[in-house]
Amino acid sequence: MVRFPVSALLILLLLISATPIANAQKVEEISDFKVNVDLNSKAHVRYDITIKNLIDKPVVPGIGEIRLQKVQPVKLGFLSIPFTEQRVAVEVSNVKVYSSERQFKSSVDEKEGYTSIIYEIWYPIEPGKTLSFTVEYDADIVDTGLLFKTVTIPVGTDIDIKRVEINVNSDWHLCYADPKPSGDNPLWQSSIPAGKIAFFTAEFSILPLPLLPVRGYIVLWGALLAIAVVLTAVGLKRK
Repeated sequence: MVRFPVSALLILLLLISATPIANAQKVEEISDFKVNVDLNSKAHVRYDITIKNLIDKPVVPGIGEIRLQKVQPVKLGFLSIPFTEQRVAVEVSNVKVYSSERQFKSSVDEKEGYTSIIYEIWYPIEPGKTLSFTVEYDADIVDTGLLFKTVTIPVGTDIDIKRVEINVNSDWHLCYADPKPSGDNPLWQSSIPAGKIAFFTAEFSILPLPLLPVRGYIVLWGALLAIAVVLTAVGLKRK
């Protein structure tokens, strides 16, 4: 697996069960992809996805897979040590995949180093039409410390995403966001071409910090290091 220095890896893979056509012609696209994440000790994640059929034949979405891998710094107590990382599977529960008309079959499979949510949609999308569905789950993808908590949400598929909106909700204060926020709600708006992955990171602090240019925990470690240097210098001077 390609290594990504992020807190949690979520990749949506849509496998198409359609009649083979010329490689130059696109079969379908995600016309709308809304991601909503509510942060507590775990995260409640909701995807609202709309798939559009681009060809003159019915298309069946088939099997979808969401892979989650938690990549987080090594911790010393509640403090995260900068420039370190460890990779683990993610604890997932309460998975639901559904549309306004029906529930879809889903399952969770934990592999070495990552977890997969697998679902099946075997209902055809007629030419020019769309299919909208929702994926919801609870997952341990939040990197939580004493003063900060962070979530990173990569989004990528094997088909174009024309519009993606991402919002992250927390009672704590937003102190870092990458890329720069598009607004307050949604936090980010973008489009993602097929085969690409975009990474969206939000860090929150229990402290009333402003929006910082770097991660808050790095600022904290820098401040602690500066204090240690000052105290050491003062101690040496007194001697």
